[in-house]
Amino acid sequence: MQKLRKPIVAIALALVGSLSTGTIALAESASGSGATFPQNFLASATVAFNSATGHNVTYANPGGGSSKGKSDFKAGLTDFGGSDSAVTTTQAASFDWVYVPYVAGSIAVAYRLDEIKGTTLSLSPATINGIFGGTITKWNDASIVNDMKTNPAWANSQKKSGLKGASSVWSTPSLNTTLVTVTLIPSVLKSSKGKTVELYNETKKKSVKTAKIGTKGQIAVTAGVDIANTYSVKVAGKTVGKYAVTAVNLPDKAITVVFRSDGSGTTNNFCNFMRNAANSDWVINDAFTSCVPGGSAKVASFGSTFQGQSGSANLSNYVANTNGTIGYTEVSFVTDATRAAKGIQSANVKNAAGKFVGPTAAAASAFISGASVDATGFVTFNFKQATNTAAYPVVAMTYLLGKTAKSAKSAIVSDFATWMLSTYAPASADSLGYAPLTGAMRTAGLAQAKKINSK
Repeated sequence: MQKLRKPIVAIALALVGSLSTGTIALAESASGSGATFPQNFLASATVAFNSATGHNVTYANPGGGSSKGKSDFKAGLTDFGGSDSAVTTTQAASFDWVYVPYVAGSIAVAYRLDEIKGTTLSLSPATINGIFGGTITKWNDASIVNDMKTNPAWANSQKKSGLKGASSVWSTPSLNTTLVTVTLIPSVLKSSKGKTVELYNETKKKSVKTAKIGTKGQIAVTAGVDIANTYSVKVAGKTVGKYAVTAVNLPDKAITVVFRSDGSGTTNNFCNFMRNAANSDWVINDAFTSCVPGGSAKVASFGSTFQGQSGSANLSNYVANTNGTIGYTEVSFVTDATRAAKGIQSANVKNAAGKFVGPTAAAASAFISGASVDATGFVTFNFKQATNTAAYPVVAMTYLLGKTAKSAKSAIVSDFATWMLSTYAPASADSLGYAPLTGAMRTAGLAQAKKINSK
């Protein structure tokens, strides 16, 4: 579990008064397991909640994947479950329970390809389908080449951020416009508050645009750029990224696809995107070898070019450690400083409006704005948002599964879910690489949280 940072403690302590009466005097424990997608978020959230309340809420690290979260919860091994995907009839517990959507995030199409020297790949759903479906096997395939031709190929030559805990995502909404999103982890956000994020033209030696750092962990800067110039992204005067348009020579190199080998909600959501945005032959469930067209026999025929890894961290580590690989994982596992220094990056993905967009919290929120939530609290995404130019289209909603029956443990679980939605996620989700729920979606989540411990 990650060490709690001081600003998170301060946020947590500010909420003590809004928690259930007597929670500090009557300390309780509650445990959960499951989805690894929200692992980085929950690692901090549980510690902050416990510091504020005196309770001991824990979430298994690693969580075991969404399928394990459902099975542990059904078997009564945990007090709450973690899942990024729907609970099927066979997975459902016999006792009464509810979904609580509490935070979302982008699923990065993560890759390491040293030969292109920091260039951000731009990939369409059709090309992603070909790669993960096993029909595109080389990095210099015409489909990848053509995708790269439709969007300026900006490369980040700053392999290691000059400010640890700060990272940048560069995307180009149009030919001569950039959208730079800087993410600051909580400790860096605190130390940098009041300072500036700056887009600096290195060629002309002048500042292009600045933004003041406030309380949000992701800061977006949009500005006009000249593709003939080089630009630095600076936080408090330190360079976290240096970008220039580069001629891309994609190598004649085999692609190694890395997929989740465990029962995974991230897989479920990735397959949901593939089926709805690219190829209806994909199936939606928690197992990649069942999702992919052709199933497990097809994956087996690909041999060593397809590698399974259990959990978000292991998949991300494999990609970060291995040149020529591509996989899918929550974006915070990619922006992690240790992995990023090894060369792992996130592709910009073409959305239904025809724009290549990076996996930021704001872009995930834009996509979620077109989603719907039903009476059970389960969210359905709309992949046909043809006018939503800001949306990043590969997103997961993560859920807490809670029991409605009254008990001391369920009371704590209800408080924990409410606290994440109302206070912790709005304050900290974006700095941890996630998207807080807002508006009607957050209202629905809070209503679901109240159903826990209600009967």
